[in-house]
Amino acid sequence: MEKQEKIAVLIDAENVSTKYIKLIMDEVSDYGIATYKRVYGDFSSPGVMAWQDKLIEYAMMPVFQFNYTRGKNASDSALIIDAMDILYSGRVSGFCLVTSDSDFTKLAIRLREAGMLVIGMGEKKTPPSLVAACESFKFLDLLYQENAKNNERNKARAAKQEGGKKEVEEPKKKEQEEKTEVNNIPTKEEVGVEIAAIIESRSDEDEWINLSEIGNMLLKRIPGFDPRNYNFSKLGKLIKSYDFLEINTKRNPNPNDKSLKIVYVRMKQ
Repeated sequence: MEKQEKIAVLIDAENVSTKYIKLIMDEVSDYGIATYKRVYGDFSSPGVMAWQDKLIEYAMMPVFQFNYTRGKNASDSALIIDAMDILYSGRVSGFCLVTSDSDFTKLAIRLREAGMLVIGMGEKKTPPSLVAACESFKFLDLLYQENAKNNERNKARAAKQEGGKKEVEEPKKKEQEEKTEVNNIPTKEEVGVEIAAIIESRSDEDEWINLSEIGNMLLKRIPGFDPRNYNFSKLGKLIKSYDFLEINTKRNPNPNDKSLKIVYVRMKQ
């Protein structure tokens, strides 16, 4: 398996909305594995308290920091201190700083001087100094709008397919599928939306993507993902069940074993 970068994700909760959390983690998954996931803020503040449910959902560690003096943000100092501690631990190869605050510009520069990959995430109001200090910067408000449009389109594709199948499926099979789509397991339709998003972000110029890469990304985006949750023994069989996806095994043979083929997937043109 390809070696993946270890990323420390440090979020300034007093400066970032909770609505971006899934987008943040999805973007980080494109770079590697989030080994540190910390959220900084004064959780006695109403604006920061909104993060509490997300901490549980995404298994993130809260760093509760009182603002001892009015007008001074103690959380910023706590984040910077932790970032330097993590840097000297030697356990990560990159940082994701989620904030629109220019006070973190010097931190980003210092981390890059140490040879770290530094990904910045914030809204378009972020000062140019912080944007330039990061190796890569994601404008969350712009990406959020674009993702919302794409998700609506992909949901419509998946819902249309699922709706057509429900008209002809046998009652027993329908009941079986409903039993698998309960509790905290995403529905098959929701998995289809994630697959479409992965293809759109990581496919090549011809819009094809390796099936194994889809599998790796699904494990990052959907903790506990397993095609058997949806009554499919293999990921490829799950992919084939989506009418809006197509599979190609003829593009490139497996160089290590001619009897095996590399499977590629894309959305139907």
